[in-house]
Amino acid sequence: MTIMSKRGQMDNVLTYEHICDTMEDLATIDPAYITLGSVAIVLHGDAGFTALMADSNKEWVPLVGVGTDEEPQENASV
Repeated sequence: MTIMSKRGQMDNVLTYEHICDTMEDLATIDPAYITLGSVAIVLHGDAGFTALMADSNKEWVPLVGVGTDEEPQENASV
């Protein structure tokens, strides 16, 4: 399951916040709602809680590795 929230009506470029249960849910987000700077929170990601931000290619990039000693991946394409 995913939900989407949008803040403000006066933005020049809309960004979206997506909250997903799993990484599989992240892959179901309509690309029309993935803009540069949009954020996705995955509650049950591959390494637990995962926060990602979309780049200009509509690819999700991890912001910070939470609860792991591993280096963050450069890109997490969906």
